Amino acid sequence: MADDAFDAVIVGGGTKGLQLALYLMKYGGMSVGIFERRHEIGGCLCTEELSAPGFRGNDHANIILPFYYAPVWRDFPDFWDYGARWDQHLVADGFVFRDNETAIAIYSEKHDPTQERSAREIARFSEKDAETWLNVWKIATSDEYLRVMTDGIFNPPEWMMRPEFAERQVAIAPLVIEADLLPDGMLMAGSMMRTCQEWFDSPELQSCILRFGVSSVIDINDPGQGVMTMGMAATIPTIGFARGGTHQIAHAAHQLLVQMGCKFFTHAEVEKATVENGVATGIRLKDGSEIKARKLVAVCGLSPEQLCFEIIGREHMPPKLARRVELIQKSFGCLMWYSFAVHEAPEYKAEAFNPDIHECQWLGLQPDPDPIHIARECLNERLLQWPPLEDYAPTVGCHSLVDPSYAPPGKHVVQNEQLAPPARVHSERDWLDIKKRYAENMLAIWQQYAPNMTWDNIIGIDTNSPYDNLRMRNLAPDGTMAGIDRSPFQLNENRPTPELANYRTPISNLYATGGCWHIGSHAGSSEAYNCYKIIATDMGLGKPWEEQGKEEPDSLVEVQRTIRKRVQDSATPNYSYR
Repeated sequence: MADDAFDAVIVGGGTKGLQLALYLMKYGGMSVGIFERRHEIGGCLCTEELSAPGFRGNDHANIILPFYYAPVWRDFPDFWDYGARWDQHLVADGFVFRDNETAIAIYSEKHDPTQERSAREIARFSEKDAETWLNVWKIATSDEYLRVMTDGIFNPPEWMMRPEFAERQVAIAPLVIEADLLPDGMLMAGSMMRTCQEWFDSPELQSCILRFGVSSVIDINDPGQGVMTMGMAATIPTIGFARGGTHQIAHAAHQLLVQMGCKFFTHAEVEKATVENGVATGIRLKDGSEIKARKLVAVCGLSPEQLCFEIIGREHMPPKLARRVELIQKSFGCLMWYSFAVHEAPEYKAEAFNPDIHECQWLGLQPDPDPIHIARECLNERLLQWPPLEDYAPTVGCHSLVDPSYAPPGKHVVQNEQLAPPARVHSERDWLDIKKRYAENMLAIWQQYAPNMTWDNIIGIDTNSPYDNLRMRNLAPDGTMAGIDRSPFQLNENRPTPELANYRTPISNLYATGGCWHIGSHAGSSEAYNCYKIIATDMGLGKPWEEQGKEEPDSLVEVQRTIRKRVQDSATPNYSYR
């Protein structure tokens, strides 16, 4: 006899599991139980006092974009008020360059909705690039672009062949042709580095776009990634963060789910899915408990290896699929992800060139503007080794400058991202030494840009590395924050493999989603929402996207516009988040 029973059993209480549960309960009418191995729900939506008491940092997700929760904001109007809020710094993205003490600033949409201010800064390096930037932004804010972008994010890969998707892609062509930014066969076959260098003259702007590509888990040297350049450039002004910390988003989902009667089980590690005649009927926990699933099991946030070889079992895997899962690439995107509690926020020499760079969310540090540093950093990552110090291209950001909840009054917390080798390259003893040495190297480099970033300014440091990421079993054995690489052959209909890409598995009534699925490697809702679309289609459940007034992609475009306008309006003193 089962120890408990639900219509839907969800394995994994991370962001994808929480948001899939919202849809299964409200639109599927199901009872849901969520089983999480760790002590806390939320997964990558994690905010803790990391570097020192009172100093809060985001353990994993740090960048939040305005499309991330578009369906949830639309279908669950309290989601924003319960804490799932997006906000922006003055400057969304930028770079400071040590050798000439200059800086480039791309202002946030909140503070520069027309991007004319950004264009003026870009024009200090290239007037042609400034004009191109405004053309990119004109495309990026058009209904035609937002429809195509939304199509690609909030639909299962198998739906992409529908004729209406192609029609909307054709509709954007006149805009990119007019701007002379149509990606032809050469640009699409080339790397991001190659396309970026063709479209933009200034290495300063090239570095901004390419470094954001790395933060999106793209190797800028990879052939076949050139088409990503437009998306990266168009996204930069929308880079934002979760007000109060990313865990606020998990809290918001939890509030909604509790009200609907969802049951949560922490310290509940799932050992196996129970399978009868090729159909999933429940799960078995490590402690021997049996949980019955009357309608479905959904595995959310686990790696493809965990799904196929542990939860389902190799005996149920077709040999071809098993081999493809074994060959998945997952070593790119390993990070040193440090959080520094400081007395004073960094003060950059380049603030003399542009004072606004002080309040930049995603600020790159580079000896000179040449993006070859970023390219070599990616190459060293592929070679499973550290880049030389002169090729370090870290990013830093200080949320406490715009959100005082991140640090005690008068103090600040700064986070840092830098590519690193996979966890398996070094022993535990080596990683303990590496983490100490990296802090020393990072501060030595940082002082060259911001002289006040000395040990006297440091209150505490959280030294998070690829090895530390192994506490999340789904990131083993390399500790990459992306789960699996975003190589061209592991995207869209191939993510993580063609057989698994549409959220179904070889077992009936057993579905899977997470950061290793389309679109992947971010803290948003698309993987959960797309999985629900497949489940709803298979099982005849409620389909909010077919309700009057919610037709897609237009309803999701409108939600994004509303959220972005709300945040722009918050720049005025009288704005209230409630």
